[in-house]
Amino acid sequence: MKILIKNATLVNKDCIEKLDILIQDNKILKVQNNIIEKADETIDAEGKYVFPGFIDLHTHLRSPGREDEEDLLSGANAAVKGGFTDIFCMPNTDPAIDNEGLATWIIEESRRIGLVDIHPIGAITKNREGKKLTEFNTLKNAGCLCFSDDGSSVNDPLVFRRALEYAKMSDSLIIEHCEDNSICNKGAMREGFISSQHGLPAIPDIAESLIVDRDLQIAKYLDTKIHLAHISTAKSVEIIRRAKRESVKVTCETCPHYFVLTVDDVVNSNFNSNFKVNPPLGDKNDLEAIKKALKEGVIDCIATDHAPHSQSEKELPFEYAPFGFMGLELAFSLINTYLVKTGVLDLKGIAEKLAFNPAKITGLTNCGEIKEGYQSNLVIVDIDKKWTVEEENIVSKSKNTPFLNKELEGVIEYTIYKGTIVYKNQS
Repeated sequence: MKILIKNATLVNKDCIEKLDILIQDNKILKVQNNIIEKADETIDAEGKYVFPGFIDLHTHLRSPGREDEEDLLSGANAAVKGGFTDIFCMPNTDPAIDNEGLATWIIEESRRIGLVDIHPIGAITKNREGKKLTEFNTLKNAGCLCFSDDGSSVNDPLVFRRALEYAKMSDSLIIEHCEDNSICNKGAMREGFISSQHGLPAIPDIAESLIVDRDLQIAKYLDTKIHLAHISTAKSVEIIRRAKRESVKVTCETCPHYFVLTVDDVVNSNFNSNFKVNPPLGDKNDLEAIKKALKEGVIDCIATDHAPHSQSEKELPFEYAPFGFMGLELAFSLINTYLVKTGVLDLKGIAEKLAFNPAKITGLTNCGEIKEGYQSNLVIVDIDKKWTVEEENIVSKSKNTPFLNKELEGVIEYTIYKGTIVYKNQS
């Protein structure tokens, strides 16, 4: 199928240009002025912006094991509504993605669904228990580009060292969930005045930064690359900034809720469990540090940490409800509303944080940019169109989000995956 996008304003990480785009099947054929060619479909993108397909390094699809919360099909539908054409799914499933068969099944199901490339992240350790390493080479050959025990850190430093060494040998990437469980005290929110005032068990910010520091010292010692998930604290940002100055091969991500919400929002919501997330929401200082780090490039990319849950679980009291909320459908609008419209990032920053850097970090080729010869994964957006987050317009199985009833700016109009329109906004 041949699609011609006319009057497009292209956004790459280093330039914004008004050009036409001609694509056929899984390839961008032409990026030029005034393309005149017969196509199966022509899209007039006047007044809209065209980005490379977004890439999410941190998604929970709950399959296998909790298909009541999300499955590969519903997760794929949520992804394309959010403009994502590649998503990396975390291995904290039941059973964990710690074997070749399960990784192969996810990739085959992704191809069968045909909406988005779903990349399984292999578990670092068997059953994510932090003890015995999985077969990295076998999982890599099955299609796992990255490894993580997300939901838990690898607490044993020796096991983590071996993981980095094996990842280096197999040219894979370790994505670390940074949390020192020994000082978390089964906490439900960030430790501070508010947690003390309300008598809630809490997680100190050093639970994250202690592991960040440990892991970066090991990575520096071994001269290996490492990626740190969902960075949320000012302390962690400073450690990462210093490590980058020292040429440690570290990349990292944050999530929209860490530059939009703080622990004060938990209180203002009357401890609505939709605001419960791990790492927990920090204070204003953390939020400003995250925004500054995004602007300066200390934080390389933005991931969703899409974490759907059943309604019954999220109706539990705040202390007992599970961590996390859905995010695939909201990420672009939150970034546009709270970073672009406020001057923290420009539109090129979106292309960098949601497409170019994630592709580079994970080793995906021929994507992350709009270029002739690259994959025809594209997103057409209206950056000024407003919409309100409501349960009725969420396609994920789970509706749990702290942004319900919030008005946001920026709408995905089309998502094109491998030359096929897989999402078109009907509103």
